[in-house]
Amino acid sequence: MTSSFHGMRLGAFSLTIIKDGSGGRRPLTDLVAEIPEDLEDRRIFMEGGLMMVDTPGERLLVDAGNGPNRGPRRREAEAAFRDLGITPESIDTILLTHGDPDHISGLLDSHGRLVYPRAHIVLSTDLWDAFRSEPEAGLYFAGQSHFLRTLTDRIADRVTCFGTEGEVRPGITAVPAPGHRTGHAVFRFESEGNVLYHIGDAAFDPLFLERTDLVVEMEYRPREARATRERLANRMSDDGAWIVGSHFDVSNVGTLARTDRADRFAWQPPGAAAA
Repeated sequence: MTSSFHGMRLGAFSLTIIKDGSGGRRPLTDLVAEIPEDLEDRRIFMEGGLMMVDTPGERLLVDAGNGPNRGPRRREAEAAFRDLGITPESIDTILLTHGDPDHISGLLDSHGRLVYPRAHIVLSTDLWDAFRSEPEAGLYFAGQSHFLRTLTDRIADRVTCFGTEGEVRPGITAVPAPGHRTGHAVFRFESEGNVLYHIGDAAFDPLFLERTDLVVEMEYRPREARATRERLANRMSDDGAWIVGSHFDVSNVGTLARTDRADRFAWQPPGAAAA
């Protein structure tokens, strides 16, 4: 079995993006009802994953992926962990962007036990509240109720919540990013003057950052999610930041440049971008 991962440095931080083997390319029409004429044939990359961050003080994961029990997938994340020599016991902290199954199912094994036995969990207050509420809270997918009851019981004594933007670890800032799902957040990493944002599902593909006018109706609050994307695009371009998305192709870590239109940006792919 092959694995799919991409490593990079961010100052004193070492980052490894790991694909979960759970998707592929999809027509843009699967996500956007009103397609501009110039994008009618566009296909976007939609394979999920997670990111590991080694800082001078600890080892973190951003999200936990699908885990061993959810498909369809090719189990590439497990292969990548094995190839990289990463053990579950080595993970100190998990930062959760939101509660979709492809982001949290990897927290528990098939017996309902914690996959990462030592890890502390950092998530938004809204997400933690949604984990313990009814499906209409804008979070649940079919079949998540039992999983979330088990999960909240297992992690209740190891959760740290944030309600507003703020530093959750040295050099790591949680930034609320509402719209996609209840409690959605992105994480900003800064080390030695270098900045990177992990944007979770704030944009499924760099196209949604380039064209912030696009509306994805499947999101919890589509118009709010679109406004969040535009706000993030402006902020990330101002920061000159590297950008990682949960569903971007594994090595597609780029930056954004402004254009002459307020709702349009230019994606600068690896090689063209400057840290």
